[in-house]
Amino acid sequence: MKRYEIYIMALVLSGALLFSGCNYPGEDTNSSPIYPTDTLIPTQDIAATSQLPVSEVTQAMPGIDQDVIETPTGEPTQTPTFTPVEACIDKAELVEDVTVEDGTSFSPGETFIKTWRLRNSGTCIWNEQYNYVFTGGNQLNGASPIALSEVVPPGETIDISVSFTAPEGKGDYRGEWQLQNGSGVNFGFGEKAQKPFDVEISVIVTISGIELGAPTWDDTFKNTNNWYLLETYNTVFSHKKGHLIMKVLSSGKKDEWGLATHPELDDFYMEATFKIGDHCEGRDRYGLVIRVSPPNSAYVISFACDGSFRFYRWDGSNYYALQEWKEDSHIITGPGQTNRMGILAVGDSFELYANGELLGEYEDDMFDFGRFGLMVGSAETSKLVVYVEDIAYWVIDD
Repeated sequence: MKRYEIYIMALVLSGALLFSGCNYPGEDTNSSPIYPTDTLIPTQDIAATSQLPVSEVTQAMPGIDQDVIETPTGEPTQTPTFTPVEACIDKAELVEDVTVEDGTSFSPGETFIKTWRLRNSGTCIWNEQYNYVFTGGNQLNGASPIALSEVVPPGETIDISVSFTAPEGKGDYRGEWQLQNGSGVNFGFGEKAQKPFDVEISVIVTISGIELGAPTWDDTFKNTNNWYLLETYNTVFSHKKGHLIMKVLSSGKKDEWGLATHPELDDFYMEATFKIGDHCEGRDRYGLVIRVSPPNSAYVISFACDGSFRFYRWDGSNYYALQEWKEDSHIITGPGQTNRMGILAVGDSFELYANGELLGEYEDDMFDFGRFGLMVGSAETSKLVVYVEDIAYWVIDD
């Protein structure tokens, strides 16, 4: 009986061992065992987060202590560096006035060339895009802009020249010039490179070798305080916009004149500028009267619209010609033109001038002194108008 029991127990144990070595249907025989110490974050997710930007990588993850997360930095980024290019500086230095020093005197209408020597004291190269330009004062008929004639590196010098014409009016004149770069920016010399280089001249009237200088008296007709305004049935003097206006209503009448309020003169040079109106023909005329004495005696100098001039003496009733009508190319003809008339009277000698040029020399001893005025007369044109722009005189001392 005991041998039978032992046999049964052996058989039961053998069956148990046999079943423990078999696989049940659906069971994965290759799965790895799961250990309780593994962190449950898939490997592919960790790899992906290493590609994310830092701001995304450092976001909080549930159940994970953020202090122990290391943010992947990857390779350090190389930031490009830029070295700024410093702009060059335009600046000049006036070395010297090569020609025409400040204050040089010229006659009205005289031409001259002014030359400056400049040094490039900046850091820019002056090339063919650089000019010198007029910036203020009196341009004196100088051309502007004028391109530089050569390239001027920093530290080098250049001579620049401008051709000028002295104005017709006497006085002092100044013109300012600067350099201009290719961008149209003007510059000069001085601490801030703003000072201009200039031309300064004086215009003087020289008659018969006499340097007249500033006039003893002049009038640019800002008002009519210096004049008796003539008004007859045929001739009217008036004033408007800086001109004394002489108007003749009908042609074919005699010369008429109006006097200045100034006292008598004996030896002097006198000059006046006349502009003709829109209509003027033939012997329509205008001019000066000098050494006027009572009741109506004078020397009369007149220019005509045909380019001729006349010089005569009037004693109140009789006409005496010192010069009958004579054409001269120095008198500008026709309407709308401007002429400058001058007369030198010293003792019994007279010289007549048109636009600074001598017309003739004469002698007469009838009148030694007297007052002065303006005259007008019409041979061809009704409503002839002549504008007087200025008048001046210089007293001639013995």
